[in-house]
Amino acid sequence: MIAPMPKPEKSRLDRMVFKLRDVLAETERLPPDKLQAYQENLLAPLVLHAHRNVPFYEDRLASLCFGTEVELERWHTIPILTREDVRRNSKALAAVMVPPYMGPTKRGETSGSSGRPIRYLVNELANVASLGATDRTFRWWDFDGNKSMAAFVARHDDDARPPDGRIEKGWRVGFSGFHHMLDLSADPNAQLEWLRKRRPNYLTAHSFVLNEVARLACQQRLDLRLERIISIGTVLTDDIRNACEEAFGVQPIDQYGAQETGLLACECPWCGNFHINAETALIEILDPNGRPSAPETAGRVVVTSLYNYAMPFIRYELGDFAIAGSSNVKCPIKLPTVVKILGRYRNAFYLHDGRTIYPYVPVSRLEEYLSFEQIQIVQTDPTSIEVRYVPLSRNEGIDQLGLQACLRELIDPSFSVQAVAVDEIPRSPSGKFEDYFSLVTRPQN
Repeated sequence: MIAPMPKPEKSRLDRMVFKLRDVLAETERLPPDKLQAYQENLLAPLVLHAHRNVPFYEDRLASLCFGTEVELERWHTIPILTREDVRRNSKALAAVMVPPYMGPTKRGETSGSSGRPIRYLVNELANVASLGATDRTFRWWDFDGNKSMAAFVARHDDDARPPDGRIEKGWRVGFSGFHHMLDLSADPNAQLEWLRKRRPNYLTAHSFVLNEVARLACQQRLDLRLERIISIGTVLTDDIRNACEEAFGVQPIDQYGAQETGLLACECPWCGNFHINAETALIEILDPNGRPSAPETAGRVVVTSLYNYAMPFIRYELGDFAIAGSSNVKCPIKLPTVVKILGRYRNAFYLHDGRTIYPYVPVSRLEEYLSFEQIQIVQTDPTSIEVRYVPLSRNEGIDQLGLQACLRELIDPSFSVQAVAVDEIPRSPSGKFEDYFSLVTRPQN
């Protein structure tokens, strides 16, 4: 048994999270007009600060700022900030002065799912905002902070290396439950053995890891019951939900966020939608023309982090698609909603007629036509799909015509389909696995 790392009780950070937790319990039930006013009271000083103290925004925000006044009616005129903008202008995006009440500033770096990570700065109050939003997830779903949490994490920390990982005390602010962590580099067999030894109450992991470990647990017929699972980082499909329920006795709770912006939304236990953490971030779902997407339609996700003054992300395009929610959702939580997170731009397929589609094929359907250990569906050009798979046996044949008919039915009838057997399907540079991937460049609007 590894001795847990000590953790100080009720630090300054903890106290700030406690205060925010109480605020969020009230603001999440505000009517839309009052929530908007609350959000604008945070947005206006952020814009003024960025205009005055961040070189990148001096001209970019000039049309909104007049002395100490900010005209938020002109919000839509602010250009979208892309990931490439951040990579090329990291120095100019750093504030020359950060208000002392925002707390100390730290450096961070994204996991670089595309192989091109970005470096960013974040002040303490932005971290408090994300921790407070995370604590809200725990409150909504009745997590007991005195029970144990396991997590597969990319910590780049020698203490979290397999096979034993790392143990700390206190994964939820104000509680003392053990936090077991294992580096994401561990293979599914090592992850499953680690879970079997630790026997946690709860588990946090990327959805692709949940998929691999759950299926392996079912194959080995292990009894690994969990009380709650949180899915992070990658799109959570119905297949993965069902695999987790079969293996662990519970379906995952989905969260949505990014390293550079913090937690942005969480699945709701009452209405089933994602509620946006509107008190800590402004999220826009925009159509191809840059206008707000109509309810129940897909658009690109654009985020403004309301508490990061060290490196403001204002109208920042995350690179994700999501389906906008309705304002008429019947739910005790009144925060804005997103129906579904569809994933990164590179996971969407772009067709020759200008359409963008978001592929999803149940694993059970694919298993009707070929046997595989791992599988990935790749768009190689506007009219072609490759089904790359690691076969269970080199001697087993595949039903090529059936597979093509299936994908034409479930993705689009315009595609030709080719199955390609491979020795392995590599993960992305950040260690993530993507079920769907497009080699076609996203059209520029």
